[in-house]
Amino acid sequence: MIKIIDNLAPGSYWQGMVYSILDALVSVPLLVAKGSTAGPMLLVTGGVHGDEYEGPAAIHRLMRIVDPASMVGTVVGIPVVNISAWRNRSRFSATDGADLNRTFAQTQAPVQSKQLAEFVFDDFVRHCDVLIDLHSGGQRMDHLPLIGWYRNGDGRAESLARRFHTEMHPWLVPDAAGVLSYEAHRIGKVAFGAEWRGGGTLDLSGAQALVDGLGRTMGLLGMTKQSEDVQPDIRQPIEGDYITTNTSGLFVSVVALGQPVEENEPIGMVYDELGAEVASIRSNTKGIIAALPHVSYVIAGERIAYIG
Repeated sequence: MIKIIDNLAPGSYWQGMVYSILDALVSVPLLVAKGSTAGPMLLVTGGVHGDEYEGPAAIHRLMRIVDPASMVGTVVGIPVVNISAWRNRSRFSATDGADLNRTFAQTQAPVQSKQLAEFVFDDFVRHCDVLIDLHSGGQRMDHLPLIGWYRNGDGRAESLARRFHTEMHPWLVPDAAGVLSYEAHRIGKVAFGAEWRGGGTLDLSGAQALVDGLGRTMGLLGMTKQSEDVQPDIRQPIEGDYITTNTSGLFVSVVALGQPVEENEPIGMVYDELGAEVASIRSNTKGIIAALPHVSYVIAGERIAYIG
């Protein structure tokens, strides 16, 4: 990857498939815009999960509108990190069933996903200055638009995230081993990530919001001229994590995305095929409803809400 950028003329653009030198079957689509002046390297990733579409669409659109000739630094876009999952229209890799976003920098993982994770991490993440990883709720979840960073950083990721887009709620992302942005954060990169709705569809307004946020971030990094004075979002960040269901059935929610709830407040019920209530789902903390199922039939062990 570095050779491609090093050999790319200042003020120019390159795109193509790139392959791991260790395994020619491991590949990712790569889009590079190299500014006319040296500066920071911004890496933007999407499609770590194959059923999430706003991120890839946003990266495609961003790379169509950036002007390398008037830019400082380099933008590297990987719109579809996990081609196997992408072509399978699934959160999980078709080759080995792994969730790639629990595989980065991990020693124990299925071989093919581990090889892909190592390729992306070693050839791209280790060489960037800033990583922004774009997600959505996929086929099964619907997320409140969130823009999040990790605890115990130096403040740079939070500062950028709080200025990303006014439609996205600040979010303190839970530490989770194997997650791309978390592992980048752990090695000292400025790393943050986004969630935008979901349901396995492409929300074009969400893709445009991500493009706007990426452009604003480039301005804050000094890569482009800022056209506005960007004020930080001072709202309290959402904290917390997903809760799961122990029971399969029809989930009927009694809350809405963005709604505040108290600890132990009902958020929905699970019913069996005869209409009997088999579970009452309650909030495990005081906070905001940040995600709910898009698919109403839930399976035991699945995520059923994000509250924080």
